[in-house]
Order: sequence, then C-alpha cells, then structure tokens
Amino acid sequence: MSPGETYKDKKDSLGAADSERKRVSVAEEDYLKIMNELIEYKGFASFSDISHTLGVRRQSARDEINRLINFNLIEKTGKGRYMLTEEGNRRANIFLRKHRVAEILLNRCVGIPWDEVDEQAMGIEHGMTEEIIENTLKRFGSTRCPHGNPIPDVNGNVAIPADIDISPMAGDHEVVFSRVIYESKDILRFLSSIGVYPDSEIKFINDGKYYFETGGKRTEISPDILRAVRFIVIG
Repeated sequence: MSPGETYKDKKDSLGAADSERKRVSVAEEDYLKIMNELIEYKGFASFSDISHTLGVRRQSARDEINRLINFNLIEKTGKGRYMLTEEGNRRANIFLRKHRVAEILLNRCVGIPWDEVDEQAMGIEHGMTEEIIENTLKRFGSTRCPHGNPIPDVNGNVAIPADIDISPMAGDHEVVFSRVIYESKDILRFLSSIGVYPDSEIKFINDGKYYFETGGKRTEISPDILRAVRFIVIG
C-alpha cells in the first residue's frame, strides 16, 4: 500500500479494477457474439447493425470495435463492413458455448419458452462456469441449443451443420428445419407462432414469394426471416 493508504482504500481500488476488467470482458463477449451472428446472417457486421442489436449508441459501438481491432479480434474488410479474425471467431465461439448452454438450462430446467430463452439467457450467460456447462450438457445429453445451433467445445471449436440457406431454391421442396442463425426476438416469436422448430419437417414453396406449409396450413415468410434460418433438404 502507498503511504497514507488504508486497507479499505486498497480494497476499494482493487475492486474498481476488477469491475473494470469485468466490464471490458463482458463488453468484448457481447460484441464478439453479435458479430458472429450478424456475419453468418448477412456476411458482415456494421456499426449500425451492432449498435441497434445491442441497444447502444453508434459512437459507443465504434469505440468498442476500434478497441477490438487493436486487439486483433476484428478486421475491417470494406466501407462499413467488419469481420472477426480467426482469434476473434474462436473467442466468440467460447462465449457462444456459455450462451447456448445457458439457453438449454433455462429452457429445460426453468421452463422458459423457446422464443424467450435467447433473451433470458443474456441475464446469466456471463456467469456460466465450465462446471455448470459440463453438468448441463451431461444431464441433458445436448449437442445443440434450443434453436438448433451446435455447442462449441471449451477451446472454441465448433462443427458446422451440413444445412443451407434455401432462399435461392425455386419450386416446392420437403425440408427439415435445422437452426436459427440470427436469434432476434421477432424472428423467434414468428417461428413459434406458426409451430416451426428445429427438426420440424415442412414444405418450402418459392413461387416468387416464400411460404412454409405445415399441418395443411401455408404461411408466407419474409425474406429477412428466411435468411435467418437453415434447412436440410430431404425431397
């Protein structure tokens, strides 16, 4: 301790430093996670998309992105377009492991509905320890989150499913709904409202407009929603 510094002063100082480190870590995890989702959904991430999704000011998003660029976790690939580096993607997957297992825990143990669990998981994901993660996966034998996305391993490795974006396909096709790659509240609520979940078998129709047909009912699907989901074609 410095001259005149009390134990309480030292403890308060260390506590403030720990809080700052935690704040930076939490911010890093949130930004890498949403960038991972946006890149899979749109092919890149932008300041406006990041700030809108996280509910922060554009300048705040700009400052954090620039910080992560300095840490070699993000790179700029064009005007207004950003991608994760290899290390950034690995760290994003490590955090997605926490988030997706938090979804399993809340959905299977607490009964949080399928279309609400992504948002609710944000309240506990940063505190998910590896012990909690391993015990949850062991108890439920899960390899995917409730929305169908694979659980990365502890080192950030993840097996990408052999599913596709079916929006370019014309005509009628029998498909299996695989996963939601962009888990926005509106998209999840819409899919839940029409009873379409991972492993659902449906008919996809593209006659200039997009439709899902299930249980004898046909529902028009917007292009934004269709691009946010992945399928396996079976016929």
